[in-house]
Amino acid sequence: ITIIRHGDRTPKQKLKYVTDQERMLGYFHDHTKKVKKDLKVKAKKNMIEFLRMVKALIGDLEAEGPKKNFELLARARHIRDILERWQFSGLNRKLQMKPQAWDSVETPDGMKSNCSKLQLIVKWGGDLTKLGEKQATQLGNRLRNELYPANKGGGILRLHSTFRHDLKIKTSDEGRVMKTAAAFAKGMLELEGDLPPILVSLVHKEKDSQHMLDPSGHKDVKVDLEKCKEMINANMQRDVEYDKMTKEERESLVGPERLLSLHRALKEVGNPRKTLVAIHSTIGKLVDQLD
Repeated sequence: ITIIRHGDRTPKQKLKYVTDQERMLGYFHDHTKKVKKDLKVKAKKNMIEFLRMVKALIGDLEAEGPKKNFELLARARHIRDILERWQFSGLNRKLQMKPQAWDSVETPDGMKSNCSKLQLIVKWGGDLTKLGEKQATQLGNRLRNELYPANKGGGILRLHSTFRHDLKIKTSDEGRVMKTAAAFAKGMLELEGDLPPILVSLVHKEKDSQHMLDPSGHKDVKVDLEKCKEMINANMQRDVEYDKMTKEERESLVGPERLLSLHRALKEVGNPRKTLVAIHSTIGKLVDQLD
């Protein structure tokens, strides 16, 4: 069993805000059966429906008056522009709706819970780069050569016809992860051609695999993730100089000394708080120049 992380990717970007707009809530209720669970939208058809809804929302806000709904209108237009930036493919954008408040509504079947407020998160970017594709293919080549070195019997090529059926490649539903898996298979099995046919024939995206490969929705894992985020946020705010820290203090920030890359990164950062202030100042100047 080999577990592999995705290759080099473009920067991930996201837009998030909390809303109680009727059209947003209507879309959420139309596409979920459990109003207390998060909704993920990636399928082409559902994304097109969402875009139509956003355009209708923009029309409503413009009719009410642009000045009255300035912030809401700006957000809706931003979302529309993101969704229209590329042709829909199901791999380069996704959105999440996270319910945050509920109301009880009386129906003919009895009392029913309805979501009254949700957090909308639109994500884009994070696509596998050519470098990432090359990294995955090289890793496949390397694994093949180490596990099945070339010999008179033909190495992996001798097993090729049966090995292809025995080899199970499973991924999460992230586009960059699926492409990485296809590039890995290309290197591992010495395949030729583009990634899409390899992706379709050899890479499996199964619900049972999601829990293992993308545990972000698990309650227990969420608790650990929140603890990690809190620790990172606290440590990034510390006003300490790398050169003046003891070994114990450095390890409390980034872990044991054997984690060489983290310790090198901390040395490069120097003083976490001062570095954050410098980044904030630089971004502020850039925004001023763009304005």
